[in-house]
Amino acid sequence: MRYDVVVIGSGFGGSVAALRLAEKGYSVGVLEAGRRFADDEFPQTSWRLRRFLWAPKLGCFGLQRITLLPAADRRSGGGVLVLSGA
Repeated sequence: MRYDVVVIGSGFGGSVAALRLAEKGYSVGVLEAGRRFADDEFPQTSWRLRRFLWAPKLGCFGLQRITLLPAADRRSGGGVLVLSGA
């Protein structure tokens, strides 16, 4: 496929940039390193926190590593995932 613009990353900045460019009439492709998450993969409350927490020593194999919370940037899997509480 051919695009007028390719946006790298679908996080806070990338998603808005892609939207605004598309609104202006550009054909936009978005490249994302992370996988696609379904709505039900994100916690709605903290009651089932163990399902979403990544702490193998505690028997938790979810998607959020608590050791990465202080470093909320691309090196930790994407700021949106970290800052959204996922």
